[in-house]
Amino acid sequence: MNFKVISMFSGAGGLDMGFHNKGFQILWANDCAKDACETYDKWANYNSDGTRKNPEECTIIECGDISKLDLKGILPDIDIDVILGGFPCQGFSLAGPRQVDDSRNILYRHFVEIVKIKTPKVIVAENVIGIKTLGDGAVFNKIIDDFSELGYTMSAPTVNAKNYGVPQDRMRVIFIGIRNDICNGGAYIFPSGDPKIVTLREALADLGEVDMNDVCQSPFSSRYMSRNRKRGYEDVSFTIPAMAKQVPLSPDSAGMEFEDVDKFRFIGKNRRLSYKEAAAIQTFPARMEFCGDLDSKYRQIGNAVPVKLAEAIATEVNRILTARDLAPLLNFENPEAEIRGSSADKRITNTVISDKAFEYATLIEMYRELTENGWESDKLEIIKDKNYQNIEKAYQVFQGPDEDADDEDGLELLHVETLSNDYNKAARVAAIYLRMAEPILKPDTEMFGILRAMPDTAGTKGDVRDIDFTIFADREHKKRIHNIGISCKNNHEAVKHPRITEDPDFAKVWTNGLFHCSTEFINDMNDIFQKIDSYAQKYEKWSSVDNKMDAIYFPIIKSFVKEIRHLGIADENADILHTESAKKFTQAFFEYMFGTQDFYKFIKDDGAKATKVYPYNMHGSLMRPFHGHKNEQAAKTITMPEEIVEVRIKPKSKTTIEIYFDQWIISMRLHNADTKITRTSLKFDVQIKAQPRKVMGTILPWNSF
Repeated sequence: MNFKVISMFSGAGGLDMGFHNKGFQILWANDCAKDACETYDKWANYNSDGTRKNPEECTIIECGDISKLDLKGILPDIDIDVILGGFPCQGFSLAGPRQVDDSRNILYRHFVEIVKIKTPKVIVAENVIGIKTLGDGAVFNKIIDDFSELGYTMSAPTVNAKNYGVPQDRMRVIFIGIRNDICNGGAYIFPSGDPKIVTLREALADLGEVDMNDVCQSPFSSRYMSRNRKRGYEDVSFTIPAMAKQVPLSPDSAGMEFEDVDKFRFIGKNRRLSYKEAAAIQTFPARMEFCGDLDSKYRQIGNAVPVKLAEAIATEVNRILTARDLAPLLNFENPEAEIRGSSADKRITNTVISDKAFEYATLIEMYRELTENGWESDKLEIIKDKNYQNIEKAYQVFQGPDEDADDEDGLELLHVETLSNDYNKAARVAAIYLRMAEPILKPDTEMFGILRAMPDTAGTKGDVRDIDFTIFADREHKKRIHNIGISCKNNHEAVKHPRITEDPDFAKVWTNGLFHCSTEFINDMNDIFQKIDSYAQKYEKWSSVDNKMDAIYFPIIKSFVKEIRHLGIADENADILHTESAKKFTQAFFEYMFGTQDFYKFIKDDGAKATKVYPYNMHGSLMRPFHGHKNEQAAKTITMPEEIVEVRIKPKSKTTIEIYFDQWIISMRLHNADTKITRTSLKFDVQIKAQPRKVMGTILPWNSF
């Protein structure tokens, strides 16, 4: 069945093409841009040999201002199944003006009006993620309310296009509304996509030699040069923006090199992506013809929904319209969760990436704070190795969408300071706190410092620090004076996220071989692994396994509780040997969770618009006096636990372990970190539930400095 579609604010037709490719019939489309309408007409209404299709096969393309059209006159006698709309996003963009009353923000009202007139079964709209926070959420709430009042149950997942076959980091909100008589109040559960990416090498492989006439030659703005705008062939692209001069560099460019905070410099030969490369990254067909001048072509491409993402959306809409029983696809228990909150966030590995983005911001703000307060830049080095590149890439994803709106006079956009980013605000106040708290950071003694990002593998060896700052007395970095470590958390306070490893002997892994799990535990885990392997053959994702809680999670939890008790608890009747062994296991286990070295924990709290700082001074190395400087409120040394008092399964839970040390309590919640079923896809979320009073936290509002 060819479901009938009306499209609003269609542009060159990226969203429409995805639906067309999946068998939907686009009857009518509208946009105000003449070039975009001509582009749409060419792909939609002409055959490959250049002849025009029969009238009944063509899409009616109404080019003009939507506010001047008679909406009631659009296909008056035809029932419409789906209405699509990518209402203009410039006013919603995080990078552009964010006024609630921006005239472009109310164009969506015409979308609402056509939905009211045609009452389609499903409505679909796409927009930038800034729409969720514009006006402290007022615009987003208004949009949800408007469609709800028309009788639709909404979901609004946040997605990254790269998880749907698009070779590009592109964060977007997808609005999906289903008419209440069809869904009975259940909100659609949009799939999380696939973590396997399509690389730039794959996307650009068949384009051939680049014609420089297809490449924007405008001078590079200061805004462009404040960001490292290049990704390699084995990666995905940055967001393809609508403004030609902000398009990323091609993968074969030499690229940009960090010079200072908010400052990069070009090295070697560089060029922007051509518009044809940008179109391929947006997953348009290779031979698609775009009308207009070069700026217009870039604009049409950048404004479009990537075709592969559109196809993924169309696939879901087809499921909605064809499912015999829609209930399994809907959230009836908590429909609101598909609009707001963590379950509406479909950006795979979002927590991991956002933590790394905060790590980068912290490293940069430490550099900024020190060089602005007495440290000479030639005495402070950032190690730009693979670990640095990883956190830099994460920061580039989350520092804000890349949409850029040119003003009517064509004036160059003002440079947006990195400090306006929440990641940097959170890191900035923490860096100021650290400079004031650590006596050694006073600049009256000649010292040399190295800032570096720690490798992910450090955590497996008991080092939970993300940023390492080592201070030396000499330029050659041979005379080490001190070391300061920082752990960075974005909107969570998790201690660690240890995975279930292929080797079931967790004690060996977590204590560096000092202890080993019992044969009974290893046998139990191997039995569970066999079940996991059987599920992997039968199901594609963990979400498809109905009994995973009782068959997998709970047995793992029971086995871990029993084994931790066996290794870490010595009752009053235990002999000296077992008592000493339990004490050593307790210390090794605790150090694996909390680290073998002292550190500061920085927690970015978006809700409070503040950064929490906790000094974990377990070995007495934090805030020590230095050359006559002293912190009168220095953090006290924390007593390390010497025994595990109790280990239990959290009441009314099948996924969480609670471990009671002397003065400390931690919880370990088991969950699947990946959607794909593998042995190593399960991991623990370790949280502190109680800690000694000596761990004195400080809350730093972002506007306090």
